[in-house]
Amino acid sequence: MMPSTQITLRTAVVLPFVMIFLITIGVIVAVQKSNYEDMVHDISSKQLSALTSNVTLELHQFLDQPFNASLAMSHGISFNRLYEEGDTTKIENYLLTNFKDLYRSIPHLDVIGFGGEGAEYIGFRKEANQDYTLMIQDDRTNKTLVIYRGSEISEDIRSVFTGYDPRIRPWYAPVAQSLSPLWSKIYTNADERQEITLSALTPVFYQQDFMGVVVTDVKIDTFNAFLREKQTDTNAAIYVYDQDQRLVAHSAGGSVVSWGTTLSPKGERLLTTESANPVIQASAQYAGLNELHLKESTSRFDLDVNGERYFNHITPYTDEYGLKWYIGVSISETDLLGKLPESQRNSWIIGLFASLIGIAIGLVAFNRVVAPITSTVTAARHLAKGDWDSHMPKPGHIYETTMLVYAFTEMANNLKASFRALRSQLLYDSLTKLYSREGLIDTCDRLTELNGCLMLVGINKFRDINDSLGHYKGDQLLAIIAERLKSLFDEDCYIARIGGDEFAIYLTKNHDEEYVTLSANRIVQMFAAPFVMEKESVVVSVSVGIVRDHPASNMTLWLRNGSIALSNAKLDITGISYYKPEMADISRKRTLMQAKIKDAIENQEFVPFYQPIVDLNSGKVVGAEALARWLSPSSGMISPLDFIPIAEESGLISPIGEQILFQACSDTMRGIRDGKWGPEFHLHVNLSVNQLSQPDFIKELQNTLDRTGLMPIT
Repeated sequence: MMPSTQITLRTAVVLPFVMIFLITIGVIVAVQKSNYEDMVHDISSKQLSALTSNVTLELHQFLDQPFNASLAMSHGISFNRLYEEGDTTKIENYLLTNFKDLYRSIPHLDVIGFGGEGAEYIGFRKEANQDYTLMIQDDRTNKTLVIYRGSEISEDIRSVFTGYDPRIRPWYAPVAQSLSPLWSKIYTNADERQEITLSALTPVFYQQDFMGVVVTDVKIDTFNAFLREKQTDTNAAIYVYDQDQRLVAHSAGGSVVSWGTTLSPKGERLLTTESANPVIQASAQYAGLNELHLKESTSRFDLDVNGERYFNHITPYTDEYGLKWYIGVSISETDLLGKLPESQRNSWIIGLFASLIGIAIGLVAFNRVVAPITSTVTAARHLAKGDWDSHMPKPGHIYETTMLVYAFTEMANNLKASFRALRSQLLYDSLTKLYSREGLIDTCDRLTELNGCLMLVGINKFRDINDSLGHYKGDQLLAIIAERLKSLFDEDCYIARIGGDEFAIYLTKNHDEEYVTLSANRIVQMFAAPFVMEKESVVVSVSVGIVRDHPASNMTLWLRNGSIALSNAKLDITGISYYKPEMADISRKRTLMQAKIKDAIENQEFVPFYQPIVDLNSGKVVGAEALARWLSPSSGMISPLDFIPIAEESGLISPIGEQILFQACSDTMRGIRDGKWGPEFHLHVNLSVNQLSQPDFIKELQNTLDRTGLMPIT
């Protein structure tokens, strides 16, 4: 029954003086905040610009020293004509003298070397004890790269590398192509240290003839010390990264080289987003999302990191030798303005506190008005969480809220009835009247403990039965099977249909293995006799996966492991399989391998290995057979036995075959053009049956031949 005394909601909540007061305070705060923001952005822009200019100047000096050294030594070798094919003795003496006398004082100069057009290499590496290590490859070392312990040729050899060709190294090939001085990309050295290096590269000419390249290697990590010093002075986070968004140097401490992550393999430089410093990481993520590396001017933005606002500048850095990096600087609002933000916040807090006192009386009155609405919201939240027994809200003395409460109560009662019906449909299978998958999980998880036995029964090739009999008769067959399963077991079990053609039987008692095996055999034998449906005999076979003594405390994990056992049972001649932990490991490894194969396809890691075909009469190589091999940057060579079967099962063998076919045809055509093989050279490519059976295989093959220019054998 509705209360007799009521007022309208409008009359109860219209409190004009509260709104006027709030608007006034809001305008004052907005104006102050706007003025404060203008000031702080102006100060941050000036401070960060000055710091960026300082870093830019220091970086310019840091890079100029090794590059000028490289230019000077290139000119000296050219002017004095020190290069002789096969003999680097003169250049060896020249480089060592310059390293000791002229460039010893450059702390970040790591290696000075020369690579010649005849595949010679001579270089010196500065060690921590200020001694020098000789690295040489010429006729004196039989064209083998030898690294000695000291600055002279001796019997004391540190390392030997065969097959080293300086002409294909990242510090040589770009100069040989451009014939002009430039910076190399940051790369990994080929010596025993495998250090991350940036090289200044200058060509050597005899008149107009290109003779080789002088290279000076820079220790990138030495620039970190300067950045850390700047951070100590200003508390700013400073970092330098390249166009690939990988760290070159930073003030955060630690190496920029990865120890192995999903995005950066071991030995590769960290992405800026992988920095251990949360400020650098957040700034890098923002820069990447907004593609700031594509801009030619300084980008300014601010971010919140761990509750603190940081102002950021990202400025491109370029030089005349092709280097393009980015300098990032971040500084917190507290470090930038000292106690000013705290004073500003305190003034706002005082103002807000005064405002709260002013509207306290109004809030008390307003709370009494909205009490029925609040109780209605609380009841709605309980209903949303499935708490159907929660108390319904009580009506107040306001007409509108009273009508709201009555309407909500009526709606809640209707919802309760509807959800009870929906829950019944969710927990029980409408076809077989057994538990559904959700019903089995819900029922079993309510038990005190799960220490029984789970059997999953899968109907083999049920899709063929549906296709031959039709879905209506297939449903009838499922209902008959459900009745037979119920007749096999007593009341101490739960039976469910958990999938289209799968049933689950959970025995609540902890039976021994003999009893469980006997029960599984009874299930298999139950399907030995044909099912008669409308004068038609249907032969059905099943597989049974069993889980016993499982430590999992919820039925979801039991069902997952039962599914693994059922998959194994379908491969077993008996049709019965017990779950073992190693089955999950095998399944997990296959899943992981499939994911790795997908990544390898995207990264072009599958390459052809060629097995020559030799004419026995002439001994001449007349062709080659291309075999698919996987060269993983992280795992090395992976055996075809490890990935071919999984690729065929998952349907990934076709893109692998396409990559191998295209690469093999391209390599063959390149070899024919270069004169390595004659036009009659035969190429044999191993392809999977799955790829050959594709309806558009001939079209793809013709397309590959057209793209590569390789002629088919007619």
